[in-house]
Amino acid sequence: MEILKLILVAGVVVVASLCLAFRSQKKKSGGSKSVADPTIIISPDTVLVIKVPKDLEGEHFELLAAPVAAEQMFSALHGLLKFTPNVQEHITFEIGADREGLIFYCTIPHQLQSYVESQIYAQYPNAQINVSTDYIKYDEKLPVFNCISLKPSKPNYFPIRTFRDFEVDPLSALTSSIEEVSQKSRAFAQISVRPLADGWQAEGYRYVEMIKMGTKPVSLGLGDFLHDFVNEMGAVLGNIPKRMVYPGDAYVAQRTPQKPEPQRAAVLSEGQKKELEAIEAKLSKMGFETIVRIGVASTDEATASTHLKSLGAAFKQFGTSNLNSFRESGATSFEQFQNRDFVDDQSFILSTDELASIFHLPSASVETPSISWSLAKRGEPPINLPIENCTYMGKTTFRDRQVMFGIKNDTEKAEDRCRHTYLVGKTGTGKSTIFKNMIIQDMKNGFGVGVMDPHGELIDDILQNVPEERIDDVIVIDPSDFEFPVGLNLLECSDQAQKNLMASGLLSVFKKHFGFSWGPRLEYLLNNAILTLLEVPGTTMLGVVRILADDNYRKYILHKVHDPVMLDFWEKEFKGMKGNQSLISEALSPIQNKVGRFLSSSTIRNLLGQRTSTIDLRDIMDNKKILLMNLAKGKIGEDNSNLLGSMLVARLFFTVMQRVNVSWESRVPFYLYVDEFQNFASESFANILSEARKYRLALHLTHQYTAQIPEEMQMAVFGNVGTIIALTLGAQDAKILEPEFAPVFNENDLINLEAHHFYIKLIIDGMTSAPFSGVSLPPPSKEQAAGFKDRIIDLSRKKYSRPLAEIEEKIRTWIERPFDLGMAIAEEHREGSVVPKVEEADQKEPENQKGGVVGEKKKIEGEIRI
Repeated sequence: MEILKLILVAGVVVVASLCLAFRSQKKKSGGSKSVADPTIIISPDTVLVIKVPKDLEGEHFELLAAPVAAEQMFSALHGLLKFTPNVQEHITFEIGADREGLIFYCTIPHQLQSYVESQIYAQYPNAQINVSTDYIKYDEKLPVFNCISLKPSKPNYFPIRTFRDFEVDPLSALTSSIEEVSQKSRAFAQISVRPLADGWQAEGYRYVEMIKMGTKPVSLGLGDFLHDFVNEMGAVLGNIPKRMVYPGDAYVAQRTPQKPEPQRAAVLSEGQKKELEAIEAKLSKMGFETIVRIGVASTDEATASTHLKSLGAAFKQFGTSNLNSFRESGATSFEQFQNRDFVDDQSFILSTDELASIFHLPSASVETPSISWSLAKRGEPPINLPIENCTYMGKTTFRDRQVMFGIKNDTEKAEDRCRHTYLVGKTGTGKSTIFKNMIIQDMKNGFGVGVMDPHGELIDDILQNVPEERIDDVIVIDPSDFEFPVGLNLLECSDQAQKNLMASGLLSVFKKHFGFSWGPRLEYLLNNAILTLLEVPGTTMLGVVRILADDNYRKYILHKVHDPVMLDFWEKEFKGMKGNQSLISEALSPIQNKVGRFLSSSTIRNLLGQRTSTIDLRDIMDNKKILLMNLAKGKIGEDNSNLLGSMLVARLFFTVMQRVNVSWESRVPFYLYVDEFQNFASESFANILSEARKYRLALHLTHQYTAQIPEEMQMAVFGNVGTIIALTLGAQDAKILEPEFAPVFNENDLINLEAHHFYIKLIIDGMTSAPFSGVSLPPPSKEQAAGFKDRIIDLSRKKYSRPLAEIEEKIRTWIERPFDLGMAIAEEHREGSVVPKVEEADQKEPENQKGGVVGEKKKIEGEIRI
């Protein structure tokens, strides 16, 4: 029994001694951490992709800019430190690469997303941050995943090399190694951090003090710790009998050693001084508990192991012989890597500048080719951005905050809309998508809309999305609808005072399309031909060629003309011109060739050869109707599409100028969209841009590149357009457009825009905003489409078209009719006598023109009307 008691007492003494020794030793060492480890780990749940633009202007680049920014970012993130709760979140910064490139990530708890993003933006204002799905997933093609953690080889207070010790960016070696490995595998570098309160520096300061005083450092490593522990345990066991003999205070007094003699400072070598300076520099900064993991996914164990060693070698650059370096700590599971688990055994302490050295966003000095850069900057939208009561154009993209915006719809004035909108960008970049969305909104809002499309696809999409309540408002002009041609007489002129204006518009159209064959004599001759025909009611474009070639028809027309200047031209100048073969070749033949070829097409002839228009453009504009002009080149030919479109634009502008006699308040806004407008832009288009706003015609223009329009036209566009939208551009166009978007965006930004992304200068309350970035809205899906296309086309045919056989018969009759002077005199006599007018069955009025201006037709007895 006595033996058992002795054993029990001895056991208690040993346990007590161990506890006292450990406590005493820990007090001496100060511990490596002063804050209790958290008991709860919050799993990160948001993965951010971070991209920054590559600075291509080397002269403005500073080597330390990127890591210094990262150091400041980490300093700000230290503010996430929590003192009271026993929960401390951690953030993981990552570099991942595969065959698609090298990408920088940040994985964070969802509740910290806003704060972390703000700190990244504070240091990298042009960064692009987007939420992404987790990229670390098991890949059946790369079934082997090897991962290790790295730790310092010396205590935490010894620093590694930082970016200030490098002549090149240390990130280059790391990214190059990751890229090299990723040619056949997938490689990852993962740095998890959480802020640490001050107190971790105590052991380091004690070490510095001991070195300065020439005392042997203690607690430098595991071996030293065990040695000191054993010594302390022996001391405790030896003092147990003394504790039994002396009371507490007496024992303390007896144990207290005599005050030692003051020690002199040791003489340090230069190497020791630099070492202590580096340690003190680290201790002066904020610290983070850190875990560094690297992983490789590959096809087999051998490849994965080789690539992992290659990746680990990139971290050797941060080591020095007298300070600290990274060593392999041990294998890590795939689950720990994927979940970004913060395992205490794998953690160590790094300062903010050390963290910035091993992770920072790249700059131009990092020349690894596969880095996924932000190719185009994003700009901040204006404070007064229209987000209500507007026609939406897209969403903002600045700092991934997507807010729908558009151009204001002031139904009373439409001031912003009537200052015109201009889009330019390569094919396939999203111009038509922006147009489509705007047109559909305008139709739903009840506005008057006109659309000119040289391809046909836009019109088809619009027809599918016309609201049911607006079906009756739609007029379709489609020359390729051969069986049901509409009527559009471009020489219809109700006010003779306007004939010079109309002739000027048509002349500018022909001048654009005649090309090198155009000359002053040809222009003079064609102008007089058009002016002459405009004076005679019922003539059409078919008469332009006939008045030049048919002497009898010319006599017939001239008998009805009263303009002495025109009469003098035909009786004197033209007769003399016909006898001059060189003049015929210079002026007469090109007109007959160009205009004649244009009108020889039955498609064009049947549309422009009708004596009375079936479409009233003034009625369309004033009553907010929808005019859809399908000029598909693939159906009617490129030349016909361009020439007809130009004529329609000229006619529309001529019509809108008739509003000069109407008060400004009564001029209803009309929104005209012209896709690929360079095909239809004649010399008079510059005048249209400057004058259309007065008559409340809002132009929306788009084309692919600036070389498609002459320099004078470019100046007219940039000088008169209020809203400019640039999508992806070529190098030459970017150079031309750069002044419009500087200083926010430069030439490279315009070149590198992604599809459907754009830069915009938006007119807001009459003032043009600073340039900012946006992305177009997705077009309506097929499920969202109203689907009334066939019904709309059928209704438009019934209201505005005539049967093909009827039109062709009238044109054939007109061509075969032998006009002469005698016929003109006879018609004049009949018009002056009281003879009942002949009712012509083939002149049935379209429903839309009963009682209208166009519907008021003079029927001349005995004349075939077409």
